Amino acid sequence: MSQYQPPAYQPPQGYQPPPPQQQPYPYYPPQPQPVQHVVHHYQRTQKSSGTAVLLEILPGFFFQTFGIGHIYAGRVGTGLLFMFGYWFVQFINLLLCFLLIGFLTLPLCFILAMVISPIVASNAASRHAAAYR
Repeated sequence: MSQYQPPAYQPPQGYQPPPPQQQPYPYYPPQPQPVQHVVHHYQRTQKSSGTAVLLEILPGFFFQTFGIGHIYAGRVGTGLLFMFGYWFVQFINLLLCFLLIGFLTLPLCFILAMVISPIVASNAASRHAAAYR
């Protein structure tokens, strides 16, 4: 056997918080910072009715995508309605081509969309410009 004896059990001592630190005299507690209110005034850009008409005619003629001029003018819902509504009507016209009446209604709907959509987009852009003057 060895001559080594383990130390006797000693119960743990209670927690003793560190002593409070002394503040230099005179002590000034931190003051809350004043709240700064910042107001941003944003102005919407004016929408040109000529640009709205071009954005209706060019993509409408080349890509069958009417409604972009309305979206430009700030009328997103109307633009999406024109876009998906036109595609739905043209799909029905394609189905009517099997009954031969679609060959008459398909170009008529295209011409009607080429006339009505730019006029409505121009009016929407001019109303948008008049509202923010």
